[in-house]
Amino acid sequence: MYWRSAAAAGLADALGPTLPGTAVIAAVAADGGGYAVRLSDDCPLDGRFEIGSATKTMTGMVLASLAGDGTVALDDEIGRWLDAGQNADITLIHLATHTSGLPRLAPSHIRGAADPYAYLTPKIAEREVRLAARRPRGAGWEYSNFGFQVLSLALERAAGMPFADLLEQRVFQPLEMTCSGVAGRGRGTRVQGHAHGSPVARWTRHLWGAGGVEASAEDMARYLLACLAPPDSAAGKAIRLAQQPHHAIDPVRSAGLGWALGPPGYLGHDGSSSGFRAMLGLKQPARRAAAVFVNDRNARGLPLAVRRSLDGEGG
Repeated sequence: MYWRSAAAAGLADALGPTLPGTAVIAAVAADGGGYAVRLSDDCPLDGRFEIGSATKTMTGMVLASLAGDGTVALDDEIGRWLDAGQNADITLIHLATHTSGLPRLAPSHIRGAADPYAYLTPKIAEREVRLAARRPRGAGWEYSNFGFQVLSLALERAAGMPFADLLEQRVFQPLEMTCSGVAGRGRGTRVQGHAHGSPVARWTRHLWGAGGVEASAEDMARYLLACLAPPDSAAGKAIRLAQQPHHAIDPVRSAGLGWALGPPGYLGHDGSSSGFRAMLGLKQPARRAAAVFVNDRNARGLPLAVRRSLDGEGG
């Protein structure tokens, strides 16, 4: 019990001096016996943080869950559900492992836009897939935010329900994450996001799979604990499939379904949005997990703090 509470406190304390005085911090630490949560004094107990691209690990779990019950197969081509033109032969696993050849951002994405994803409706996303240059599949790894936006659209078409409902049914409900959801879904108090200490508006999203989840620290603790020790259930089976290495990036790193694996024994994902930054990680041999969430997109030091916690340093 001491290790877990000390680790959560250590995560928060390590970041505190590097952040604006207005920053809200939530830190989570878990081991095989349970978890602990540390919140800064001005953070509500049910405060919801945007977790940014850490959402991709949950999208990977949704894909694995749908594959587990036969709704989809990992090697299904997106042309079954999307008007993808020359890129119709991209498969679901290509998207989930960043090996689809799609660019990091949609071809018409405007960098620096105040609300950069507001234009990317499902109809526009299909057009953008058709506009994207055709590139080799399954060979090189290239991180693609756009790929995960397309993945969530393909999965909701395959399942016949909105992706927000898929997250609820396949992730949040099984893991008892009651204060989690996309914008407008789920309970909890939405924490205000910042950039350089100043409040900022949330981005508008229509495709949730790349970075649309908001969650409380308590819910993320439950999520990490399930990822560390998957339950004997359909959800646990999906977690295990998502965490397997599905594409070798280099001798020490691999891509799971949404997860970044490596160096050996470690896996995790970071995230950022208009006003938040997040980092979560697991060290499976040590049976440790840690995560930290800050309501300022310019926060620094999160990966190092999580890595030190996983290695048992500072608490």
